Amino acid sequence: MKVIERYASAVRSSNLEINERTTRSDSDVLGAMGLAARDFPLAVALQRLFLGDGTAARELVEILADDAWRQARALKIKLNRVQAYDLAQGCVAWHRNPTCDACAGHGATVIPGSTTLGVKCRPCKGTGRTSLSKLFKEHAEIADWLVAHMERHQAMAGPEAMKQIAGYLDLKIAAAEAAK
Repeated sequence: MKVIERYASAVRSSNLEINERTTRSDSDVLGAMGLAARDFPLAVALQRLFLGDGTAARELVEILADDAWRQARALKIKLNRVQAYDLAQGCVAWHRNPTCDACAGHGATVIPGSTTLGVKCRPCKGTGRTSLSKLFKEHAEIADWLVAHMERHQAMAGPEAMKQIAGYLDLKIAAAEAAK
């Protein structure tokens, strides 16, 4: 079982008992993610958001707004702090649900009164996804960067948590073997 799957289970656990005989108890996994959050707050906040923690959205938007503002400065694009916050908020919402409203993600219109798909959807051009560049016309470059930034960091949470706890687990395993 992957760390992310263990984390999803651990956040809903009612048993956070620390057991010296185990190396991957729920408390170990939660501790590992907490340690990972120190160096990779965006990765862990994304993971928390997608596991249903609604409070992570505010933290996530604040981190992303700051990242967007810095990226805009680096690219010499005019973007103030308020615009960066709004952009981050919109990108998080899009990242959670990029489905085209016109075709409900089918890529084609549904023929009224049937379940048959008709012609290619014009708003999404058949992709089934809302165009990020159309949503954020003026700051499309930063919006694309933010979504890619989120996707990169989302993949980091589990491996980083395992790195954080690896030394602790090695010590725990060695202590258990020495006690035998």
